[in-house]
Amino acid sequence: MTLQKRKQNPLAEIVRSQLEEIKKYKWIESEKNGKDIGMEQATHEWMAKHFPEWKSYRWKRAIQEALKTADASLN
Repeated sequence: MTLQKRKQNPLAEIVRSQLEEIKKYKWIESEKNGKDIGMEQATHEWMAKHFPEWKSYRWKRAIQEALKTADASLN
């Protein structure tokens, strides 16, 4: 089975998405500081600065996708 045909686990997708955001944050902040800030520091800072907004966005997106799936199954 190819990756495209396999249905993604919603929780795994959320964790993957969050990790990608933390990695982006780490890269940006490391560039600003001229040195690698490390994954632990990046995670703590990202959680404090960006997690609440990200969580709200992901929650709204998950609801929209669930409603879209429900509509498609009813039609």
